[in-house]
Amino acid sequence: MTYTCVYMPKEKLTLTVDSEVVKKAKSLGLNISDLSELALRGFTFGAKGAESSALYKAYGDLFEAMKPLLQQYDASVKIASQVEVDEAAGSYEEVQEYLLLSDGTFFADSAEVQFGDITKIPTGAFLPPKEILSNFIDSLARAAARRKETMKELEMVKRIISAIASTMQGRTGAKVGTKNRRKRALGHA
Repeated sequence: MTYTCVYMPKEKLTLTVDSEVVKKAKSLGLNISDLSELALRGFTFGAKGAESSALYKAYGDLFEAMKPLLQQYDASVKIASQVEVDEAAGSYEEVQEYLLLSDGTFFADSAEVQFGDITKIPTGAFLPPKEILSNFIDSLARAAARRKETMKELEMVKRIISAIASTMQGRTGAKVGTKNRRKRALGHA
């Protein structure tokens, strides 16, 4: 069997990403250049790409790719936002933010509703992909920091409990020893 490797020439592409996002990505061991190349490989955008169904599919594919890391870090990420307006009164109501949860479902924060159907999020509410990427990396970095802090706290609490147990056992042993000495002194041993 013969394999032929075809190397495609690379072309320079400039992608601007916030420096904090880059630092956080590096702290998580992520290479943004490699991730961007993987994401763009095979990407095509035709006239049909502007349809709502194509947009939902593209965002759905993005969220599916994010899900394993969100599950690993038990994190969620803000993916959409829109201002709710009372059309009858013509007044501002509140900002509705949508989160992608670690199990792949969505959460509308002001309505406090969890759902699985991506089409319940208006297409105009989705954040730009670069902002979602930034939120994603920031969320993973916060989750990693929380885990480190939790591990430190668990170790500290474990040591405190061990110290309490050791102290309590020492007192119990001292009380038993005192009772035995009293019994012997009174001739009851």
